[in-house]
Amino acid sequence: MEYIVGIDFCRGFTQLCLYNSANNSADAVHLSSDKQSTRIRSAISFSLEQNDWVVYSVLHEHRAGIEVVDNLYDIALDDKPVTINGTDYTPAYVLERFFARLFYCVDREIDPNDIKGVVVTVADNTKVLTDNISAALEAYGIDKDRCRVCDHIECFMYYVVMQNKDIWINDVGLFDFGDEGLKFFVLHFGRKQQPLAIVAESTDFSDTVKLSMLQEKDDIRIKYAFESVCGIMLHKQTVSALYATGDGFEGSWSDEILKKISTGRRIFRGQNLYVKAAAYTSHLFFEGGSENYLVIGEDALKSSMALRAVSGNELKEVPFGEVGQKYTLAGGKVDIILDNTNEIDFMIRNALKKDSFCAIMTLEALPIRKNKTNRVSVEVRFPSRNEAVVTVKDVGFGNVRKTDFRIWEQVINL
Repeated sequence: MEYIVGIDFCRGFTQLCLYNSANNSADAVHLSSDKQSTRIRSAISFSLEQNDWVVYSVLHEHRAGIEVVDNLYDIALDDKPVTINGTDYTPAYVLERFFARLFYCVDREIDPNDIKGVVVTVADNTKVLTDNISAALEAYGIDKDRCRVCDHIECFMYYVVMQNKDIWINDVGLFDFGDEGLKFFVLHFGRKQQPLAIVAESTDFSDTVKLSMLQEKDDIRIKYAFESVCGIMLHKQTVSALYATGDGFEGSWSDEILKKISTGRRIFRGQNLYVKAAAYTSHLFFEGGSENYLVIGEDALKSSMALRAVSGNELKEVPFGEVGQKYTLAGGKVDIILDNTNEIDFMIRNALKKDSFCAIMTLEALPIRKNKTNRVSVEVRFPSRNEAVVTVKDVGFGNVRKTDFRIWEQVINL
């Protein structure tokens, strides 16, 4: 039997789901003796007597001869070695022992080759964390072609489009209320292009709605703050479905508000959203289908940008940023020659819109020359996903024309 696995690896807990192709569902796996919960603590224990790693139990906390490593997420995130009884263990090694226990819960006789694909979803998709998780899975026997590490929102985007279309007929919203406070995400869908584009936007309300507010004597303040956030983000918005997840939504304090905002839209609340999303994402990656979607996360460009220029009598485009590319990695620099013009054209194409537009930058005070001696450098950088800063410098033309050191700069809204 082959397994399609999704794992939600968090700072406090871990969950695991299997994708069920028979009914297009994600089935939870119980990872402990507590059949009321599918969560286990992101921890592992080391028995000094056995000189080996053992499954974590709350009973280990105060038992002599057993050391508990209960901060696996931070160890992997910060790349910290674990020192026990004078021996250093790498984060990848400790994680491999932890993941081996998870897969044992799936099937006691499981073999790494039985796993067709696994997606691990995390809140902080940094290179260090990704490398440690990938190395751990590879050490277990799952090669890099059968594993992916994705952030929560990327998996959520794939999850939504795997649901009935009436759920995402319009925009879809997500309230994530965890340790760091409340964040709101909204997904937009570009249905006019193929592959279908899914664009995530985020708004941080962690200064407005905090977990510490739940510890107050009454819940009046947090109810007021959350209802205000709902009013801001949902006013006159066409949102067909809302999801609410995170420990902050435990208890009944938000019931009345969620019911109120559910008028005219579907609403879902639960603590297993991301692990289910990871299982669906694993299905799309390893059984096919991910190529039908262009997932554009909150830190990725939703518009492409290219400079139009003529080379060899042919109109060409010099790209500076592509749709889906992280805006921090986009940008570039190129030298061009202006012939009988002082304008530079940039083509902008948005993933959610069928039409493109041309942004024109005029270099005021630059003499228009017909002899192709106006040479300038064009540098583009992206301070955010929504804007580009273009800096143009006159670099002269060798001995024919010295530079006059003019610099132009313009912000282009994407």
